[in-house]
Amino acid sequence: MSRGREEVGSLEEVPKDRYYTKTHEWLLVISGNKVRIGITSYAAKQLGDLTSVEVKPIGTDIKKDEPFGIIESAKTSEYLYSPVSGRITAVNKEAGVLEEKEEVFAVGELERITEDPYGEGWLIELEANNLEVEIKELWSHEEYEKYISSLS
Repeated sequence: MSRGREEVGSLEEVPKDRYYTKTHEWLLVISGNKVRIGITSYAAKQLGDLTSVEVKPIGTDIKKDEPFGIIESAKTSEYLYSPVSGRITAVNKEAGVLEEKEEVFAVGELERITEDPYGEGWLIELEANNLEVEIKELWSHEEYEKYISSLS
């Protein structure tokens, strides 16, 4: 078990340094109002092998709880919801994440998202607009662990 993470049954590791949503996104404060967003390992396991991840372009303003993209697997496709409001400042192309309407194939490795969802598999970075207020509405790692335990 990695330092700073807790095991939930045999399903899930939940890092303590981030915030979580009911729709299985995580948020990590990088510095100031700059945040990184990804999906949890629980979501990654449910999705299975990914076929594509497409997000709104860099520079797009998004609101809390609004979709910022779509993640597709052999099993299903799901919207990705923003945990906070802000402007997209980075897209993780190394993990195969594409901006909407990009006419290129993913050059990165989608496996990064499923194999390392809390590290190299992050999806986007935002400059948050109202972080101090909106972060209070997100779940701690304990609250998220309790939630995913109730799903099994």
